[in-house]
Amino acid sequence: MKYSLISCGINCDFLFGQGYDGASNMSGQYKGVQSIIKEQYPHAIYVHCAAHSLNLAISTASEIQSIRNCLEIIENDEEPKVKTLKRLCATRWVQRYDAVSDFIQLFSYVVDSLDIIKDWNDTTATDASLFLKSIDTEFLISLQVVKLVFSFGLPLCKLLQKEQMDLKLAVSLAKDIIGSLEEIRRNCDSEFNKLFLEAKEMSEVVGIEMCMKRITNRQKHRPNPNTHLNIEDFYKVTVFIPYLDYFINQLQERFLSHSEIFEGFQCLFSAEISSTDEISFKKLINFYSTKLDVVNSNPKTGIEALKLCNMDIYPNIHFLLKILCTLPVFTSTPERTFSSLKKIKTYLRNSMTEDRLNGLSLLAIHNDIEVEHDEILDILARKPRKLEILL
Repeated sequence: MKYSLISCGINCDFLFGQGYDGASNMSGQYKGVQSIIKEQYPHAIYVHCAAHSLNLAISTASEIQSIRNCLEIIENDEEPKVKTLKRLCATRWVQRYDAVSDFIQLFSYVVDSLDIIKDWNDTTATDASLFLKSIDTEFLISLQVVKLVFSFGLPLCKLLQKEQMDLKLAVSLAKDIIGSLEEIRRNCDSEFNKLFLEAKEMSEVVGIEMCMKRITNRQKHRPNPNTHLNIEDFYKVTVFIPYLDYFINQLQERFLSHSEIFEGFQCLFSAEISSTDEISFKKLINFYSTKLDVVNSNPKTGIEALKLCNMDIYPNIHFLLKILCTLPVFTSTPERTFSSLKKIKTYLRNSMTEDRLNGLSLLAIHNDIEVEHDEILDILARKPRKLEILL
């Protein structure tokens, strides 16, 4: 990889950041690509893609049984509707939220369709009957809870994929979302009451009565609170609060690494510097000491600060700000290039040299760059050919 970058004219001495998804072959602590690069270039900080971190947070939190069952029912329900429903996507937040939102809006049509299909004389009727039986009180409440949580993740996901996003703003946005969710957690009684009333309206469409799961002396496979609760409190304790707490903890845990990286840079934006800020800033200076030569307004982002900082007067601060602006926040843009391979490397042309594959990929990815035909002909003319072409 080092020699590939050098062959492209990239000076690896200025490699200060690297970003990948969470796959072990890329982010592994011992054998991953990031660890191999960091051995040669210790200042190349690895940043886990923020968009992937957000998706992993919701995916892990969705392992709660009631939430997982709810999402599986939505995903498997493919019956014809008045409006096309979207399938749940494992990596794209926009489609996830839209899938749940559309399902709720078209819920009455879904139920009517399943009710008709269950009388058909084929295997589809069995699936339709199972879907109808799966729509119970727990499913309806889980559906409302998922919609609420997804609505907070959607704007964060969109903002994290903007080209002008830097690490400072990404951490700040994540903290704002966590703060909003924590406020909902503190007011869980009133917030869940709204969701419960919406789920109750949906239950009237299906014609089912709101009820809670049977409580036994011993239960391993689902929540089984010992205290006597009414229906609303039961699902608040068993579905809403655990899912909300789990999601908040996942966001804090997965964005913690970004916060640690940003602590030293935060001093550049503070109007007043505390003793803790001084310690963090000294650590930052020591970390980049080999690369450094031993503003009146408060900018909001690293790019704004870089524009305000005079490189001649503040060379060291300008250098640190440049590193902050170039640290990767997400890897969505380079990962979209993989879609080009489906057009180039098909089953009809599965074998080609690496040079040809790289060349065709660059042409497909950078299709906005105009190709000079005369330059291509000159290059081809210099290469030896097996056949002599007589003109």
